[in-house]
Amino acid sequence: MVLPVPKNRILVLAALCLISRLVFLGVFSGPNYFEGISGSYLHVADNVIAGKGSVTRVNIAPLTEPALMSDEPFIDRPLGYLLLILTPYTVIGEPIAVQVFQVLLSCLGVILLYQVSRQLISDRAAWWAAGAYAVWPLSARFEIAILPDAVMSFFLLLSVWLFQKASRQSTPLLWSLMTGLVSGAAMTMRPDVLFVPLIFVAFIVATRIGERKLHRSVLLLCGVTLILGLHTVRNHQATDGEIVPLGLGNGISLWEGISQFGNIHGTVYGDERMARLEGYQSWAYPNGIERDRRRFREALAIIADNPVWYLGVMLRRIPVLLTPDWIMTNKYAPSLKQHLDESPEHSFGSYLASYPFASFIRGIVILLQYATLVLALVWLRRGWTSGLWLPVLIIAYYFLIHIPTNAEARYFYPAIPFVLLLSAHGWETFQRTRIFHAR
Repeated sequence: MVLPVPKNRILVLAALCLISRLVFLGVFSGPNYFEGISGSYLHVADNVIAGKGSVTRVNIAPLTEPALMSDEPFIDRPLGYLLLILTPYTVIGEPIAVQVFQVLLSCLGVILLYQVSRQLISDRAAWWAAGAYAVWPLSARFEIAILPDAVMSFFLLLSVWLFQKASRQSTPLLWSLMTGLVSGAAMTMRPDVLFVPLIFVAFIVATRIGERKLHRSVLLLCGVTLILGLHTVRNHQATDGEIVPLGLGNGISLWEGISQFGNIHGTVYGDERMARLEGYQSWAYPNGIERDRRRFREALAIIADNPVWYLGVMLRRIPVLLTPDWIMTNKYAPSLKQHLDESPEHSFGSYLASYPFASFIRGIVILLQYATLVLALVWLRRGWTSGLWLPVLIIAYYFLIHIPTNAEARYFYPAIPFVLLLSAHGWETFQRTRIFHAR
């Protein structure tokens, strides 16, 4: 039985999160992290506000010809994030409105992590996990970025919280449907969570928690299907009959990922290089659907012909995915990779000498990231409970879904709250073990 939550703790956690995010917002206001993605969403939002609909104005002419600007249906990315930010953006028409809105979502996410953790471990460990998440520099910086990735922690935590409710409440079917709806909405933010609902279903089937397992599983998947179906219908209409469930880019991402560590097998890494290779300003327009599917087939053929080599590529992606790089943006200092790429004379030592403060801050962030991962892994086995399978599977999913395709550090950031949950559990287990041995 979970005891009622002390209201003062909720207020403290929300206040800590609000203060930490606003500090980072004061330092990094505006879209200065992956500006291209931010700009694409804000551009379409401006068109919606102006009454043009969800269209984007792009150059559809080949690079060898004069520019030919055209309003095209926005299909290269899912619509969910656009719909989420549209209301706050409309209020004042400035990016900071979106960032403040996301700060509020982060505050709710911290509270949700506290609630979820109390159910899975203990009140004290939940307090540690949520308190750490409230002030965690990596999350505080990332969750004010105008990116769909930045709100994924909130949607994941909300879906897990609803899933827990479905296991405990007297109306499990309603809560299961709501879990599915939120999971479907999350897919329209970032398609990489497409298979997360299957984790929920597997958990329902494999555990003894709750009743009416089949009905709960079906309703959860119905909620997902409803949201995914509506999104697919919109894209079907916008593309004159093509089936694009969420957005483009999976084929391109897989194809580019082959050259993540150096151009090979006729592929290149980076959207701009990809666009130049194809001879158009954008990889998504014109004929983006056909081009994306063709690249997907080509990538699969290359991987099938070189499976052992590609296994090595996937192994090399592991530190890329887990190591924060330029999350603090290049507003004040370039990333280490950018510095090394600028000149063959540049080195790690020259970076430290040129940007000592940035090096120190980024070093601290990297150490914090790895400390939590190690603590979660080392001490998890000493205090294992069956309920911890859920956060473990979500973390493993985020890890495994990106290693085979393409890896950037930001892809793993939405899983940080669950890493902190396990780390808090590990720390509590360590404390108990130390006290026991002291006696």
